[in-house]
Amino acid sequence: MFSLFALSVAAQKKKTLHKTPPPPKKEILIQASDIESTDQKISDYGITVAENLSGGIIVTKMNDQEIQIDGVERFKGMSFSELKKIVFTAMVPGKSLDNAILQKIVSEATQLEILEISNYTIENFPEVKNENHKLKKLILLQNSLTEVPPSISNFVALENFNSSNPLKELPETFSQLKNLKELVLNYTEFSGFPKAVFGLNKLIVLHISGNPKGHAKITELPDLFQQLPQLKEFGVTEASLSVLPKSFSALKKLEKASFSSNNFDEFPEVLAVNSSLEYVPFTDNPLNWDKFKASVKKIKWRGLFFLNETGLTKKQYEEIQQILSNIDVYYDGMD
Repeated sequence: MFSLFALSVAAQKKKTLHKTPPPPKKEILIQASDIESTDQKISDYGITVAENLSGGIIVTKMNDQEIQIDGVERFKGMSFSELKKIVFTAMVPGKSLDNAILQKIVSEATQLEILEISNYTIENFPEVKNENHKLKKLILLQNSLTEVPPSISNFVALENFNSSNPLKELPETFSQLKNLKELVLNYTEFSGFPKAVFGLNKLIVLHISGNPKGHAKITELPDLFQQLPQLKEFGVTEASLSVLPKSFSALKKLEKASFSSNNFDEFPEVLAVNSSLEYVPFTDNPLNWDKFKASVKKIKWRGLFFLNETGLTKKQYEEIQQILSNIDVYYDGMD
């Protein structure tokens, strides 16, 4: 779902500033503002949702037969052991999904590989009572969940977990999801960075965003990133970061780093010297001109650099582009 996009734009090196950035066709790390309300928006980012305009339930059987279910009662009557994929989609947020149904899915859909629930309110995610060796993708969008149970670690085959919920923390057992490769957590209410993720050494994609309207913010990152050597895409947005830890220098495979909507006043040196970077959103940070100008002179990577809403003047942006002649710098439209 979150495979790296081809940076064809970067291959066509530009020498001038661009006032209106052409976003890549496939954004890799989902930003909180990108998934506020519509399923169309969600589908743009590669998440499979029900394509019918009315929403509903779509299931895929083991023989790949796809069936649209008209209502929950008909869904209850199905043999869950025959299902490979289940998608619940409500076009309008707030529709409730009975926890008994979810518990039945978790307990009886023993061949299920993909479970997606969008815009259905869930009171609690059910306990995963036994080890599940089949489920690979779990997508929970706008369900009002504030926590996931410690027993989520029983999804031992899980490779992709995507949530857009006001989670307050991750359980310590989350670190036992050793097959997890893609973790996207949007609209969180984390007051600190979840240390459980450092047990997930197969992670390739990791993005965490806070709630723009919330009060809880991540203010610092643990100096433990040497434990995530496979990371290619990493971002913390809608937070209060102002520095990055030294262990970021261990992320030799990092190609995308997204730190928009934070408190940086200069560009972090551990990112500047990482020559593998290709795509860096750094929008909405309160940049200090003198410090930022000095910090970008250390940049050793080539690619796309987004600097919208930073408070810089047109003249200052132009000077940054002159310094970064091998990088495409995108910024606010200026008169």
